[in-house]
Order: sequence, then structure tokens, then C-alpha cells
Amino acid sequence: MGSFIQLNLFMEKMETKKFKNRLSEEISPYLLQHASNPVDWHPWGPEALAKAKQEDKPIFLSIGYSSCHWCHVMAHESFENEETAGIMNELFINIKVDREERPDIDAIYMKSVILMNGHGGWPMSVFLTPDQQPYSGGTYFPPVPKYNRPGFPQILQQASDLYHNQKAQLQSRSKRLLENINTPPVTPRVEPSSAHQLISKTAKMMAERFDETHGGFGSGMKFPEPMVHSLLLRHWFHAESNDALMMTDKSLTKMAEGGIYDQLGGGFHRYSTDRQWLAPHFEKMLYDNALLAKLYLECFQATKQEIYQLIPGEIFDYVLREMTSPEGGFYSSQDADTEGVEGTYFLWDMKEVLDLLGPRNAKVFARAYGITATGNFERRNILHVNDALEKISKEEDIPIFEVDHIVKTGKKALFDVREQRSKPGRDDKVLTGWNGLMITALATGYSVLRGKRSLDAAVQCGDFIWQTMWVPGALFRVFKEGQVRVNGCLEDYAYLLEGFLALYEASFNTVWLERSTALADAMIARLWDEKSGGFFISDNEALVARLKNPEDEAIPSGNAVAAMSLSRLGHLTGKPIYTEKGKATVQAFRDEIEHRPTAFCGLLAALNFQESSQLEIVLAGEPGDPVYKEMLEVIYKDYRPQKVVAGYQGEESVRWVPWMAGRKEIAGQPTVYVCKDQTCHPPVHSAEALDNLLGPPPRIQINIFDEEKKIKDMQSREQDQFLNAMSSIFKYSGLGKK
Repeated sequence: MGSFIQLNLFMEKMETKKFKNRLSEEISPYLLQHASNPVDWHPWGPEALAKAKQEDKPIFLSIGYSSCHWCHVMAHESFENEETAGIMNELFINIKVDREERPDIDAIYMKSVILMNGHGGWPMSVFLTPDQQPYSGGTYFPPVPKYNRPGFPQILQQASDLYHNQKAQLQSRSKRLLENINTPPVTPRVEPSSAHQLISKTAKMMAERFDETHGGFGSGMKFPEPMVHSLLLRHWFHAESNDALMMTDKSLTKMAEGGIYDQLGGGFHRYSTDRQWLAPHFEKMLYDNALLAKLYLECFQATKQEIYQLIPGEIFDYVLREMTSPEGGFYSSQDADTEGVEGTYFLWDMKEVLDLLGPRNAKVFARAYGITATGNFERRNILHVNDALEKISKEEDIPIFEVDHIVKTGKKALFDVREQRSKPGRDDKVLTGWNGLMITALATGYSVLRGKRSLDAAVQCGDFIWQTMWVPGALFRVFKEGQVRVNGCLEDYAYLLEGFLALYEASFNTVWLERSTALADAMIARLWDEKSGGFFISDNEALVARLKNPEDEAIPSGNAVAAMSLSRLGHLTGKPIYTEKGKATVQAFRDEIEHRPTAFCGLLAALNFQESSQLEIVLAGEPGDPVYKEMLEVIYKDYRPQKVVAGYQGEESVRWVPWMAGRKEIAGQPTVYVCKDQTCHPPVHSAEALDNLLGPPPRIQINIFDEEKKIKDMQSREQDQFLNAMSSIFKYSGLGKK
């Protein structure tokens, strides 16, 4: 009887340990991760803000996202700790925000944290007055003082004391912060430069930071920076700058060969923690893979190198396999952690590979992907391209076709085994803007590579977003489990507009132009700044600031994508309002661009498009005709960033693209009309004639595709020792005999 009573008491005690706060009613995976914290969390909204005023308590605002490793660390150390939660509940109204749901809130308070500390990041920890004014904050705080940071309980007491006992200091600080947030420093006016001059300046500045050995920029932790490389490709095209092409070629090749790229399953991780692109932060973001897939496609058009054709296809395979919802939308991200350990899903022991492939094949595979007995990351191995197949074939005296077969079958075997492991957590919310980026990538993939699967996926996603997230005159931002939440932000309108334009050029279906004009009209009506030009991040006027954020960050500036997309839409439809707003958006930030051009690669690309003459191409004919298909391939064969492509498919298409009038097929033959450099040429009826008319792309004047891509300069001493030892084993065991 006594043991039964003890068991009941134990169960009652366990029940009291189960917590449930207001986040349990949310749909954000990040917020739901904190729904069982002992912290009395509130979602951002009128209830929490009113409660702070009623109780005269400051607000503790915590901002992060579901795949953020240090967000998980701080949650485990502090937000799951009952003692710390007790302090938070007593002293503050605690609000959790998913930065991916609310980029407008994130932008305001990230700017305040940077102003206070000189840097920012996630998790973001900000203390606000009840009327939302920031007065103190930072990023990650440990549970006790370490890493040269004070402990989180100490920070909580200081922030509470400042609010209740140092009102004058607090008001002065928050007033100063808000002034700096709402009124950025005045940028001195200068004589405007041309887009060509600014892009040349940007290319020179990036060349000074370029890592000639490993690609990328800087000598430490590296991010892919797709907007920079896209601008460098433009510079190569317009100025025939082979130095610019070399920087992009080197960087993209090294990234694709490195551990930042998932060599088995496809897709890029978030960033590299080292100079060599070897050890990534293992989270995978939808937006990174969308932007990089498109960039690799553009580099394939420019260089015709096989690697730039291969990588986008693998990215698309990864996204369609692991990141696609039943409705056709694309999920947001995958975690860096698996069962609380970072990267473990992607790591391999030498013994695992030996057991799986056998000694002979394991040796070849280990050489190909840099696998050693002692590992390259916490005593395990991140796969990366280590030796070229040609080198392995020569040094191991194995025919190249056999080496290729061993590597391909080895990759499949490891992938199949990895599929049985516990997978990283996935943030399965669908974000309109990020889906727009992937639509653009997939539609571009179809245009360049002609893979119908990618077009089908882009169309399915486009239809799903339109039917689910659009109501007349407005977009929603978030979809999960049948629910839509949060008003659309600038990036949702701009990125989706870009995606719909890419779908039009891939399919010539005018429904995408119809939807594009509706999106553009709503974006202008809801977000345009009538006073100073440019677009606000959101139309939420209940926040303490309305920002525009013209600079590119991890994702392109919403203003930059809006400017480019409106310029392209204006050119297609002939409607002046789109062209005018596109130009006015760039001009709104012109002084800032002049002083810091490297921060505005997206707006510089838009300015370049606006200042250059467009290459207009109209294709008319029966899409199933082989000649039609050949001419379509020629149109997208080369990198031509100034082209605007339209398809004549009857008078309905002329209603949306008026300058196509009269540009029909002639004598029943597929026909292409080309206008370039303000000159329209006679129509042509063959792929060869079209190729001659378009002319060659800029020449690659130097051999940038040298042997370094195929053979590494040297191996580490550890790798040499391992391979020598393996050779001895083969020699004496008889396994090395042919």
C-alpha cells in the first residue's frame, strides 16, 4: 500500500512538471518548441502588450527561429530552467517571436541590438518598455557568467532594476535608440555614378577580400553570398571582366566540393565555420538553396561547366524529396541538430564506410571524399571532394570507369543507410516569400535545363500559394496545417512577383502575368512610401518603427527584388507605373549605394537593368514543334541578364504584352523576333539563324578552368599516412590483387 501511495505522489509530482503556456495555440514550429517551457510566454499581439501596460512590467522579447542552434542552447539552459523561468515570470511580460514569421519585428529590434552592442544575431534577447521601446538587450546569454558574458539571471535583474529604478536613464536611452532607428544618419549627396562604374567599384572591393586559394571572401567563417556572385556575373557580361568570372567560378566550385554541400543528399548548409568550406553549420534553409540553385544555373549558362548543371539538379531533387508539402508548397528549413547533437546525421566513421563498402571500395571512396580514421570533425568525417577521379584512377591503377562506378554506388549505399538514421528536425511552415524564391529557381531550371519536373513543381507551388495565400489586394505570409497567418511583408510580394515572372518566361502562360500585375498593384498600394520612395518592410503601423532595409542580407533586399521585378514587369506589359516605381525605388537609396555599393548588390543589379538596353525576344509557333524547342534552347543557352522573353500564343497574349502585336509565326513555321540595341531584326526560323543573330557571349579570355579543379594541390600528412597504411593492408592480405 505504501509503495502505491509513493507511486501516486511521484506521478502527481511529474504532472506538475508538465507546463503549457500560450504558445501551444500557435502554428509556428519555433514557438511550439517553447510551448512547454515553465516561462509564461506570450505570442506577439495586443493581449501581451496590454498586459505589460496594465501590470507596469517591462517586456522581455526573445526572437529566434526553429533551426537556430544557439536558440536551442539558450532554451535548454534558461527557458527550461524553473528557477530562471520564475525570475522571468515575476519581473517581465515574456514574448516569443519567430523571426521568419515576423521579419518586420525582427528588423526593428535587431537594429536596436546592433546599435546597443555593435553586433547582433539569434537568439535575440531584447528588453522593452510596455510601449515597445527597446532599452537593453543582446543575443545569447549563458545561464552563468562565461564566454565573457554575464549570466542570464543577472541580465534579468539588471534590466528590471533599470526599468523600475532608473527611469530617467532608461527614457534617455530608449529615446536615443528610437531616433537612430527611425532617422538613420544622413548620407552626404554625391554626383551619381553609372551602374557600370558602381559595379566596377564593387568588383574591385570584393577582389581585395577574395580568397584566391579557397574562393569566397575573407579568411575565416564564410557565407555563400549569392547576391555578390550574381552581380559579379553581370560585371563579367557587361565589362568582359574575367577576374569577376574567376572569383565566382573559384567560389562556386570550392563550395560544391566542400562540406558545406551535402555530397550525398544534395542541398547547401547555411555557412562554413572555416576558410576551406569544410565544416558547415549544418542547418539547411530553403532560401539558401533557392538562391544558390539559380546562381549555379546562371554560371552554367556563362561557362558551360558540368558542375554548374549538376548542382541545381541535385538541389531540386533534395527539395522535392524532403522539403515539399502535400499541397505543393516548400517547407522553410531543416535543423542543424539531430537528437540534440549538431551535424550527427551528416557524419561518418571510417569503420562504417569499411563495413558498408568493403576494404577495396572503401579505400577508393575514402580518397574521393576525404574520409580518415581520425576524422575531420569531432573524430568523425564530413564528406567533401578530396581527390579527383582521374588522380585516383592513375595512382590506384584502376580504370576510370571503375573508379566512377565505385564512387557512385558508394554514394548510393551511404545515402540509403543515412535515410534510416533519425533525421534533423524540419520547420514545416510554408512562407510565401521563400516559396517565391524557389519558384524562381525551379522555373529558371526548366528554362535552362528543360527538366519538366522542375516546371511542374514550380507551377504547382505557384498555384498553391495563389489559391491559399492571396485574397484580393493582399497576401498572407505563413501557411501550416491548413491555417494561414500573418499579413504579407515586402519580401512576400517581391519574391513571389519575381517567381511569377520567371514562370511566365518558362511557360508563356499569361495567367502568371495577370497574377503578377495584381501582386505589383497590391505591393505598391500597401507598402510604397509616398514621402521618400521605396517600399516599407510591412504595413504594420502598430510597431514603433517602419523600416525599409534596402541592403542585402542573407536574403536579397525586398526593395532590390521589387525594383528589378517591377522594371521587368513594366517592360513586358508596357505599363509606365511599374517602370517608374522600379526606377524610383533605386533612386530612393541612391546616396547610400554610392557610399557603400558592396552592401547593395541587388539594387545595383536593378540599376544595371534599368540603364542598359534590353534584349527583347518573342517566340511564336507550336510548342511541340522540334524547331520551336531548338530555338527555345538557344534563347536560354547563354547567360544574357538583359533579355526579356515573351511567347506569342494568340491575341490574348498580346493583351498582356502589347509589343508582341503582329509577331506571329510566319508560313506555319516557328518564328523568333529579336530586338537589341534599339534595333529590331528580321524574323528568323531556325536555331542556327537565331544563334547567329544573338551573337556570342563575352569571351573567356583566360583559362580559369585549370587543373586545380580536378586535382587537389596536396593531401594532409594524416591522409597520406592513412592511405599508406591501407595500401600495406591490401598488399599483405591479397585484397589489392587485380
